[in-house]
Parts: sequence; C-alpha cells; structure tokens
Amino acid sequence: MHFRSASVQFRLSKLCREEFSKELYRPGVISLARIVWGSLGGGLLLGLIAILSGKTEIKVLYPPLAATCFINTTCVFLRVARPKSVVVGHTVASICGLAGVWIGNYIDPGTEFIIPLKLGLSVLLAAVFMQIFDADHPPAAATAAIPAILPLPMPWYLLPLHMAWGATITVIFAFIWNRIWFEFPARDSDNYVKNAGLYMEKVQIAGVAICIVSCIIMCFQSISPTVRIIGLCGMTVGNIILGTHHFKILSQVN
Repeated sequence: MHFRSASVQFRLSKLCREEFSKELYRPGVISLARIVWGSLGGGLLLGLIAILSGKTEIKVLYPPLAATCFINTTCVFLRVARPKSVVVGHTVASICGLAGVWIGNYIDPGTEFIIPLKLGLSVLLAAVFMQIFDADHPPAAATAAIPAILPLPMPWYLLPLHMAWGATITVIFAFIWNRIWFEFPARDSDNYVKNAGLYMEKVQIAGVAICIVSCIIMCFQSISPTVRIIGLCGMTVGNIILGTHHFKILSQVN
C-alpha cells in the first residue's frame, strides 16, 4: 500500500510539472493548469489590490493593473512579466502619461484634437522610455493613456509611486503564487544565473527588495506623515536602482 501511494504521488507530481512547464503553461496552448491556476491567480490578485487600496487609501488605476495581473499569473515565462518590467514599466509610464498631458496642453490648449494629441504623446513617450529603462510592459501603456482622458483618483504627483505600489503587490503575489509550481522569475537569455535562489541579477534583487519593503511601509502610511514619506522615498529609490542598473552594464560592454 505504501509503495502504491508513493507511486501515485510521483505520477501526480510528474503530471503537475508537465502541466506547468514552459512548453504548456504559455499563450498559444489551451492548458488546463493555466486556465484554472492562472485565471484564479489573476482574479484573486486584482481583488487583493482593490482591498488593500481601500484599506490603505492608496489609490491606483485598476485597468492597467488588471492586465498586469493577467500577465503575472498566466504569461509568467514572458520577459514582460519579470519584476523589473512590471514595477519600472508602470512607474515610467505614469510619468510619461503626465508629461504627455502637460505637453499636449501647452501645444494645443483647447481644440478638438487635444485628447488625441495627449493620448498619442503619452503612449509615444511611454514606449520610448520603457525601452530606454529596459522595462517593456504592455499594460503600462494604459497607465500612460489614462491621465489624458480620465480624472485621476489621486493627486497627479502621487500617480507614479501609487502605481509602483500596485505593481509591487503584483510582483509579491506572483512570487508566492507561481513558485508553488515553477521557478519565477523564469530563466531567460539575460537571466540564467541564480542569485539568492532567483534568476535575477543581484542589483535587481536589491531593487525589488527595497520596493517590497517600501510597499509594506506605504500600507501603514496612516500611522504618521513620517511613515508615509519613508515609504514613498523608499519606493523611489527602489525604482531608480531597478531602472538604471543596466546603464552601467551597457557602458562596460561599450
């Protein structure tokens, strides 16, 4: 009986490893594991963000984060799902969205073309700077576009750090949810050496760690203004580390 039970457990374990393999758990394959586990994770994650946002009064833009939730639980082997792309992508796109609105209002303060102009500028700038900061993340294009068409639920100067907070929550959840079955972040051509058990560069791990700690601190911002400032400053530092470390690598290569 013991051997039969062990055999069944081994077959189930092998089946799970196959179902969550890179060949099956990806876009283009109708995978039961992805449909069930990935979809469940995406829904739970956005619900968690909504609950935390309400409790902490840290307002975020839900549509782009909804797309990030989908990517972080169902498209996890793609480069755009990596922590750096998620956090820095939303932060940079937020800044670019605000810049697009300001530039658009300066160029064309009130004609029928003002909205298309601001939308085009916002997404254009986001596309440029997400690539410059090596943080390509498609949902962040929506983060850039929303300030051009809708009123923000927070003061404009808080948009980048609030979106970084929401993006960091998706990263924390993705670490916990995905690593039950497979390595996350996934190994790729640029991240094939493990540091601290993760396929990430040491600097990236440090940057993500600072963002995670800052995200937790921001959740307690109602305690005092000092706590709030510490959380916002820490999130800024984490994003700077994540978004700029590759420039040093590029300079060494050149």
